[in-house]
Amino acid sequence: MFISLGAFAQTQKIDELFRYSKFKKLDTLLFQSKANQGLDVKLAKAKYFNSFKRLKESFALLFDIDTTAMSTNQKAHYHDNLASAYHLNGNFDRAAAHYITAQNYYKDAGDLLSYNSLNMDLYYIMFDPDVYNGNNSYLKAYHELALELNDPLQLVDLETELAYVCKTCTDTTDHFLKHIDKAYDYLKLDPSPQELSSIHFIKGMYYTNQKFLKDSAEYYFKKSLQIDESLGLTHKVAMVYFYIGDVSRIEGNYSKAIYWTKKANSYRNLNYDYDLTAFINETLAEDYKQINQLDSAYFYLSESLRFRDSLNYQKQNINLTRYEAEKKERENLRLEQENKQNQTYILGSLGALGLLMILSVSVYINSKRKRLLIEKDKALQIKGIENELKKQQLKALDALVMGQEKERMRIASDLHDNIGSNFVAMTAYFEQLKKELKSKPESSSIFNRTQQLLDDTYQDIRSIAHLKHSGQMKDRDLIPALEKLTKNVSSFSKIEVEFNSFIGHELELNDHLELNIFRIVQEAMANIVKHSKAKTASVSITNIESSLNIIIEDDGKGFDLQKVKAKGSLGLEGIQQRVDLLRGDFKIDTKKGRGTTLIIDIPL
Repeated sequence: MFISLGAFAQTQKIDELFRYSKFKKLDTLLFQSKANQGLDVKLAKAKYFNSFKRLKESFALLFDIDTTAMSTNQKAHYHDNLASAYHLNGNFDRAAAHYITAQNYYKDAGDLLSYNSLNMDLYYIMFDPDVYNGNNSYLKAYHELALELNDPLQLVDLETELAYVCKTCTDTTDHFLKHIDKAYDYLKLDPSPQELSSIHFIKGMYYTNQKFLKDSAEYYFKKSLQIDESLGLTHKVAMVYFYIGDVSRIEGNYSKAIYWTKKANSYRNLNYDYDLTAFINETLAEDYKQINQLDSAYFYLSESLRFRDSLNYQKQNINLTRYEAEKKERENLRLEQENKQNQTYILGSLGALGLLMILSVSVYINSKRKRLLIEKDKALQIKGIENELKKQQLKALDALVMGQEKERMRIASDLHDNIGSNFVAMTAYFEQLKKELKSKPESSSIFNRTQQLLDDTYQDIRSIAHLKHSGQMKDRDLIPALEKLTKNVSSFSKIEVEFNSFIGHELELNDHLELNIFRIVQEAMANIVKHSKAKTASVSITNIESSLNIIIEDDGKGFDLQKVKAKGSLGLEGIQQRVDLLRGDFKIDTKKGRGTTLIIDIPL
């Protein structure tokens, strides 16, 4: 009895976490707690895998479960999860069969909410005439039962679907907004972050595809984005970024569309989500084709084909897993029949063991409680030590960066004041020597080459000194300082540098943050001048919700990232140190012959 009550409470907690999209807590409960290994937890793990499209893991786990020992409610969840996995994998006929089986078990278990939610899943499957040619009455059934049950979240789903269903409407906008507003009202009764994100996303899609209003579309997409990022739903974050790019694409602003689509690409989980990744890369190829950058178009088209090949390989693996596992399912059905025959003998044995079990469980619970308290105390101590070490590490890194700052200015001054002036003097003396030895013709070419070498060396030192001295930010804000830096680089080098800022005037940054961002861009510019052999470069800085995004690109020769990391690059290591100090994220996209892109995200 105690075991049953504990399992019931645990299942209720898991169901509530799924209902309100608490995926971080689910991850801790399902995968980081050794105590949770029961059948209900395994079914919850399969649902978690389906939520993130990790289908191979979902199929493997579901088909490893012994279905002969399940309760009616567990069988309902088992077939529900299996149907969802088949649905996501494109096996719609199998998905429909398991949804219907799950519905029957939910009805027997008295769980009408779950029963009705599958009416909507069946409606989406039967909506495709290639799958089902008959009368699709599942939306009507969902509508009637949702009103009867009066569950706010099911009514939210109903209203968002009805917003698109109107065969006789003369004003589709009025019809759409009426149902969406009702969905928002129902959501106030039972707030669910993921449902709210979905409504924002649907509204953004409407203002993109049905009635194009750029500002409205971007407004609702960004509201959806903020929720999905807080929930850790990276695949949904990627989808929102992609459709923000679609807004720019419709306007014909392909450069901005490429920026947002690359952001979408950076959120894909490349271990399993190959289909959307292939589609995003294919779109990038089309965008680059539109602006006549054919090398980049070819690169992203090749990436798209590569991920489509990976998708086919993934499906082969999933089908193999299904084949092996379905044999086991048939064996489980045979065992279930044998278990029914032995059920009478088992029930007799359970009565004799009942009292002993109660005493054993009581002792076990007490010992387990003591052990958990000890483990909790140890975990708190370890966490405290880790936090203190992290603070010390950040202090040391901050001191290192400040030391580098002082050394940077000293070296720049030495280059400009001492070595630069020495080269000027050397050049003057050399000119005098050249005049005195002018009579020897065989020396002419040597003198010319030597003088050219002196001039080139002096220009290199002057460029580095100018770049380092561009770092004065005493009375200058970040954006004007970056504008001056890029103009200086364009003036003393052969590289044309473009600077773009998408930061509002209302955003205020502290001096420490501004200085480190400036040094990051300055170090990147120094690397471009010294190594890239580029003709053009660009610096973009954008405020996206609660973070700053910096993208630095050049059309130079690129480099082999692994080799550079192996040898060590002071410039890149300096950038990485500053990004770590600001607790940001630093990515490098480069390849020999196709330039370099640095992507930096810094939380505010």
